[in-house]
Amino acid sequence: MGDADDVRDAPLCGSAATGRTRLFDGSLVPDDSCSIAVGSHEADARELDSALIVRAQLVVEDTTVALREAGDLLIPLREGVIDAASLVPMRDIIMGATPVDHGRPRVFKSSGMAWEDLVIAGEVLRAGLPSSNDP
Repeated sequence: MGDADDVRDAPLCGSAATGRTRLFDGSLVPDDSCSIAVGSHEADARELDSALIVRAQLVVEDTTVALREAGDLLIPLREGVIDAASLVPMRDIIMGATPVDHGRPRVFKSSGMAWEDLVIAGEVLRAGLPSSNDP
């Protein structure tokens, strides 16, 4: 973990910790950043604090799973600082149904749905391979 200046200047913050408390002060995260949290998957554990969650566009793999397992979101929900309607399923971002909000931090909270990771990795690989029609 770095110091506060690292977070304050970071366009991308990633965490994969299984701790039970926040890793950094979310109020320091810049508005044009993206934070990705993939470590904690318990209702009472968090990597990101409510200061960041309340400011952010919240993207999740699946709303039902996030509302069962993502303490990063469940804790602020219990605090009453966000509501479940603020969660954006990842498919809505990918399909363009919900635009990315570049006016505030973006948070992607993974709930460990590995099958989606595999599908996305396959599509990225497929998209990067030249087709048989390419010169």
